[in-house]
Amino acid sequence: MLYKTIVVPYDNSESAHAALIEAMKIATLDSDSTVRILHIVDTEQRVIDKLEAKSGTPDAPKPSSVALRALFDEVIHEADAELHEHIDPVIAVGGSRVGIDIVEETLPGDQIVAYAKEHEAELIVMGSRGLGALRGILGSVSSHVLRTAPMPVMIVKQ
Repeated sequence: MLYKTIVVPYDNSESAHAALIEAMKIATLDSDSTVRILHIVDTEQRVIDKLEAKSGTPDAPKPSSVALRALFDEVIHEADAELHEHIDPVIAVGGSRVGIDIVEETLPGDQIVAYAKEHEAELIVMGSRGLGALRGILGSVSSHVLRTAPMPVMIVKQ
């Protein structure tokens, strides 16, 4: 057995997509491997964007708590649909060996490490998101996970 549980943080970027493809390749080498996709969504920013688009003016009435909760639910539903649009062709080969969780963003680096520990992951495969303009510089989330995760972390270039 190579890795029983592989965690892939996914944010719909090309970098994360490359990481998912690589994780699925690793998982197909062992029928006992599972891939857990962690999709972290900045729901607050998405809700703010929707409210700004709907209101149009700063004097617009404030939404009720029920309407606000419905907006958060709508944002999560949209994020789930976007996620599946990107990943379904890649994960089709994994079948039931792929798990997907969506969480709301607070501190993505810490959330990734905590999620990996909670699911007893033996490997985190993530994109570099940040390599590009400054060659060799990792994105802040990738760098944080690389420094703090107690398990191996594979950074995949896009």
